[in-house]
Amino acid sequence: MSFNDASVADTLKNGETLQESIALYETAVKHNPQSPLAYHNLGKALQQNGQIERAVICQQTAILLQPNFTAAYFPLMYAPLPKNSPLIESSIALYREVIESLPNFPLAYINLAVALSKQGNIAESIELFQKAVCLQSVASRPELARVKWNSELGRSPDFTIIGSPRCGTTSLYKYITAHPQVLAAANKEICFFSEHFNKGMAWYRSHFPPSIDGQNFLTGEATPTYLTHPLAVSRLHECLPKVKLIVILRNPVDRAVSHYQMLVRRGTEQRSLERAIDSELQLLAGATETDLADRKKWQDCHYIYKSLYAVSLKEWLKLFPREQFLILQSEEFYTNPAAGLKQVFEFLELPDFQLSNYKQYNGANYQPAGDRVRERLREYFQQFDRELAECANREFFW
Repeated sequence: MSFNDASVADTLKNGETLQESIALYETAVKHNPQSPLAYHNLGKALQQNGQIERAVICQQTAILLQPNFTAAYFPLMYAPLPKNSPLIESSIALYREVIESLPNFPLAYINLAVALSKQGNIAESIELFQKAVCLQSVASRPELARVKWNSELGRSPDFTIIGSPRCGTTSLYKYITAHPQVLAAANKEICFFSEHFNKGMAWYRSHFPPSIDGQNFLTGEATPTYLTHPLAVSRLHECLPKVKLIVILRNPVDRAVSHYQMLVRRGTEQRSLERAIDSELQLLAGATETDLADRKKWQDCHYIYKSLYAVSLKEWLKLFPREQFLILQSEEFYTNPAAGLKQVFEFLELPDFQLSNYKQYNGANYQPAGDRVRERLREYFQQFDRELAECANREFFW
């Protein structure tokens, strides 16, 4: 395997340090200056090292070399740049160029809409999201190219996957939207009820396909941070009181470790796992039930608090009736995805539909946590796991 096509995880797994991986990818770029994959891999390594601006430039270069190089669009979309960064302006110009040359490529419209939204250009971003979702729907369902799309703004979602991060929400959403009677949103994670509520319902609805004459379909989104966000439950209940809510939960120890590794890969976590967990355990030490229920206090507690599923679920159940929830266990679902998906479609009142392949998305290889860290987490979560079983009215086996 060459370092032109090796992932960051592959190189680290083979024993290289991150700095050594960056040097290898830089060599790959020198040897393959026309390779978008070489720039993309270098960009991922730089981002993991906290070199965000260089990482963005690498992903932009990958798109310049190959405008439909899908993998480069996602790190650009989620790059933690300030809204006044000149790199946002250069990305906007790049996306406009791509749209000129590839007018039927949805990702260019989506990335442009996201970048303009950051700058406050809501009106144009709404038009772009709507264009993207129509192109995306036709790409997944070619027969829709021949039907009449209604001109009104997109509809509200029928379902929302509200949690939890690193529990398999991406795979679950991909499986659901493969159903012939389901159309995907422009973005899986819209983050409207957590981060973008000030942009308004018109902006939110623009992410979903409008109604189509003679077609009956469902649509929805999956923002796993809604579950623990302090304002998401009240906002969502105010705007969508009848929406169906899907929650998928993973062994809380594995989820916490996976979340840590994700932030390391994004370049926003520089501490060791042991230090990060120690810090959160100290913050949570002595917290009462009332303290924990005040979710505004714990927004920087990424790993442990987001695994306290019962604390958040209780707040959701105060506003939404139990019959609007479907609560799944990740390990159970992915052991038998066909049976799990059948349960989901029954909940959504859709006929059963089985995929030919249950590929897992967003998985990653990383160094396993040490026994000491895992045991400390296991002990901490025991009480909350008992509360979860009672709250969810089902057992969890992890």
